[in-house]
Amino acid sequence: MDFKDKTYIITGATSGIGRCIARTLAKKGARLLLLGRDIKRLNSLKNELNLLSQTSHSVAVFDSNNLDSIESAVAEFASKFKLNGFIHSAGALNPMLLRDLNLAKMHELININLLTFFALAKSALKHGRYAKSDTSIVAISSMAAFGAEPGLSVYSASKAALNSAVRSLAKEYSKKGVRINAVAPLFVNTPMYESFTSEFISQETQNERLKEIMPLGLIEPKEVADSVLFLLSSKASRITGECLKISSGGGDLGFGNSKFEC
Repeated sequence: MDFKDKTYIITGATSGIGRCIARTLAKKGARLLLLGRDIKRLNSLKNELNLLSQTSHSVAVFDSNNLDSIESAVAEFASKFKLNGFIHSAGALNPMLLRDLNLAKMHELININLLTFFALAKSALKHGRYAKSDTSIVAISSMAAFGAEPGLSVYSASKAALNSAVRSLAKEYSKKGVRINAVAPLFVNTPMYESFTSEFISQETQNERLKEIMPLGLIEPKEVADSVLFLLSSKASRITGECLKISSGGGDLGFGNSKFEC
């Protein structure tokens, strides 16, 4: 799959899945706008990718609580390069039981998992900003959208809503040559996963249950990145409105004996 001279935007680019996608696309010749919250980490990644790919990449800081910042970043970038799509990889987990829910926490999670995707899509798909014959968008969803686990009600709801948004927008833009899909992995070996499991699941339970719910093993970021690149590429030119599940042989989240109890 060749991405030379293709142009993409990546949210959540400095960590986990987003960082791996950025590195993989850069190696294959793509030009990137990296979006994140920490300018030092963004610049560090940009410098790394510039050396890796001999291509000049761009960065912009965005705050999920100020979605207008996305429009200004996209407008500046798209004024120089036609967009071939974007990858919404930014995400937040923030587990919380019903008794602990408050609007501020809910808004923060939904903003980054769902509303950022809408804001980026609206901005990137404005007339004249994208390559109409070759544009593909991929959202990083989660198997949590299809399963259930105590404390993940808001997270699961946000990812299920993201999948619905993907299906609806795919219908809306298919006649314009834009493909929109999602990738939904189960547990991926990232800092978010490590934080979640270390805080809420005992090591003994984690090791035992992982073997049961993910018979093929913990998913690596590169495996998700490769799935994303497939959906971005011409090899998936007839695929839109779909959610590619990466379950590693499992399905539900299924930890069950977590420390999250009412």
